[in-house]
Amino acid sequence: MRKYLLALAGLSLSLLSIPAQAQEDKGQLGVGAYIGTPFGFTAKYILDHSNALDLALGAQGSNFDMHADALTHFRDFSYQPPMGKLVPYLGLGLKIEDQDESLFGIRFVGGLAYLVKDTPLEVFAEVVPVLRLAPSLGDNLDGGVGLRYYFGKTKK
Repeated sequence: MRKYLLALAGLSLSLLSIPAQAQEDKGQLGVGAYIGTPFGFTAKYILDHSNALDLALGAQGSNFDMHADALTHFRDFSYQPPMGKLVPYLGLGLKIEDQDESLFGIRFVGGLAYLVKDTPLEVFAEVVPVLRLAPSLGDNLDGGVGLRYYFGKTKK
């Protein structure tokens, strides 16, 4: 676990040297840490003003856990703080967890992102009911908080 945390810290520090931009432009990529289910790395690719794809890879206990989601953002949310921007989102995705018998499920994502003003940072929290399809039918509840650092092209 210690090596895992050191690798995460090293990746985070190395990203600080990459030119960064705002978090709402098509083609941008955000990478960072996800704390929850799983505990690990996260990435998000902005497809357009409203849509994005995200991915998280990591561990849940001693098991490998990953998920991938298609997200729709509501960027014109009426309530906004004095600094930064709140962006609620909903999505649908897939979850795979390597256990004694591999778990496969469908994720129903609900979350809120905070875009930090004048920085390339996004802080987010999400709650995710999971419909477990294998090894048996059932449900799980995932969720977590995270931080992403954005870099990439921006519109001029």
